[in-house]
Amino acid sequence: MIKKYSQRKYAPRLKAFTGRPDCTPFLDVFFLLLIFLVLSMPFVQLSGVEVTLPQVNAGRMRAGLERFIITIANTPEGGIQLYFNDKPLNMDDLAEELSMVRSKSDMKMVIVRADANTSHAAVTEVMAIAAKFGLSTFLATGQAEKSPTASNGIFTAPAE
Repeated sequence: MIKKYSQRKYAPRLKAFTGRPDCTPFLDVFFLLLIFLVLSMPFVQLSGVEVTLPQVNAGRMRAGLERFIITIANTPEGGIQLYFNDKPLNMDDLAEELSMVRSKSDMKMVIVRADANTSHAAVTEVMAIAAKFGLSTFLATGQAEKSPTASNGIFTAPAE
């Protein structure tokens, strides 16, 4: 008796799946990947006040230092409006806020954001108030210049 290898002694109990596949495991993995992607994105907190920043061409700058932000914006009447961390205030209130920053925080730095059309005198006055309270480091921020080499909008070193 010759044994055929194509015949089995026992018939398989598995049957071919017919019908629509279950999408639940696929959707579970998809949403988990989506959550991981969203949670891993860097979130940079900037002031919510809309200003037009001047164009600058600087070397690489570190992000994530925007803790105390003074924003100087122009008003439609031609004056200026100050904001400290998105809270509108005047020069006297700014001095009080900066004195609290000096006494309660280890970070002795503020970032000054000014509209491109803001007068130099207003920026200088804000910086002088900050210097009066011992806040020694000031960063004037600007928008990166649009260039074909800057692919992701990060400040790049000047081309030589």
